[in-house]
This record gives sequence, structure tokens and C-alpha cells, in this order.
Amino acid sequence: MLARTISGPALVLAGIVTVLCCIAEARAKGGSYRMEDRYNPQHITSLPPDIRAAIYASCKEPRALHSFAEYRDNLRIVTLHFEHFLCGVSEVRCSASGCLHEVFTLTGNGRYKLLQRYFARDRQGP
Repeated sequence: MLARTISGPALVLAGIVTVLCCIAEARAKGGSYRMEDRYNPQHITSLPPDIRAAIYASCKEPRALHSFAEYRDNLRIVTLHFEHFLCGVSEVRCSASGCLHEVFTLTGNGRYKLLQRYFARDRQGP
């Protein structure tokens, strides 16, 4: 029977290696979240087709945060918050009076239409 006791510097080194392995595994599972990854084109592609088409008509490379689209009333009302939107590399939908907000509503024929467009400094609306 071969038994070996680790002590002193070898024990410290073994502890460091164990911690580093755990950190590497956590990052591989998504533990590290880079800031630039938050603006994702998938938040645009997951919008209803009518709303998505309106976005692509005005921007060829749209990206957004998860909070860009707010759904209410059982998905009948969709509000887009352009403070969470990038077109290419710039935030072109904000000005000194606030950021653009667009409200879409689901119509009787199953399509979304633009109901309201306004600029606001916060998410509360006009």
C-alpha cells in the first residue's frame, strides 16, 4: 500500500490548482459575461415578423439588450425601448429630449401595427 501525505508548499500549490480549475470551468459554463455580448441581434430576430421588418427597414445591423422589447396584455402590446438598442455601433434613436419608444398593437388580422411613437427620458411613457 502506497500512501503519501502532502504538506507545506505542495499542499498550497494543490489548493491553487484546484481553485483555478473551478474558475476555468465556471467561465466555460457562462460565468464570465462580457459587456459587448449583451447587445445581441437575437433580441431583434425573436420579435414578431411585422415588428422585426420595421426594425430592419431602418437599420441593417440592429442589436439590442433583452429589455429592448416589453410585452404586455398577453403579447397584444409590444413597446420598443430604443435606449436599449444599437444600430451598427451607434445609439441613433436618442436625443436631448430622450429616447425613441414605439408601441405596436396586435390587430384583428393577427398583424402588429405601429400605434404610438414618442420620445421619453424614462420607461414610463408620455
